[in-house]
Amino acid sequence: MELTADIVKRRSGHYDVSLVALLDVSGMKIRRIAQLESCVNLLELNLAHNELRSLEELPALSLLRCLQLSNNQLTSLDTLPRLPLLEELTVANNQIRSIDFVELATKLPNLRVLDFNGNPLDSSVSAKASKAFPDLFILNGETLTLTRLLEEITTDDFSKSSVTEDDDPVETCVELDDGAAESKDDDIGVKDFINETSRQLEELLQRCKQTLAMTEPELIFPASPSSKTSSMAT
Repeated sequence: MELTADIVKRRSGHYDVSLVALLDVSGMKIRRIAQLESCVNLLELNLAHNELRSLEELPALSLLRCLQLSNNQLTSLDTLPRLPLLEELTVANNQIRSIDFVELATKLPNLRVLDFNGNPLDSSVSAKASKAFPDLFILNGETLTLTRLLEEITTDDFSKSSVTEDDDPVETCVELDDGAAESKDDDIGVKDFINETSRQLEELLQRCKQTLAMTEPELIFPASPSSKTSSMAT
């Protein structure tokens, strides 16, 4: 099936496709993408669970923030256009065997969330992705900000506590004792940071829920069964 302007109109509820901000065309057996260049105000696009093999026809949507491409038949991201404002990209469960993260970073300079789980990629790709996208917040469902912070603290503590054969035993014991006291202070700082970050994330989630509640239901991606149950209970 080809994604046409008529499908965009029916799925979005807008006769004028230039007004479409959120578009969910998942699970429609789409093989080709057409007419999306007219969706100049598109912010979120869900193309998951289709039959896409290539992204050659995907236009460079300058305002796009979220792109869902999971569960297709993609073998490469090389034809992905430049999407300067894209923050979230999901390409899980495709047939992608390699990703040039350096090139991808030039196309997606604002990326914060990336998921490529379920692809036949080697074990080193996560490290390469993290290096190419230093501002990446979530990779394959894992929050990277806190992980990086804890790694830096652990490395720093180890370097401070390293002992060589030439070190004076008495001075070393005193230094390690002082280092232990500093480490306790660092631990308190880390806990405060984690608590504060968690609080901010919870506030952001609440704001997102409020924004979605004010959006027309037909423009929102289908909610999960658990979220539907909780909203009914409310």
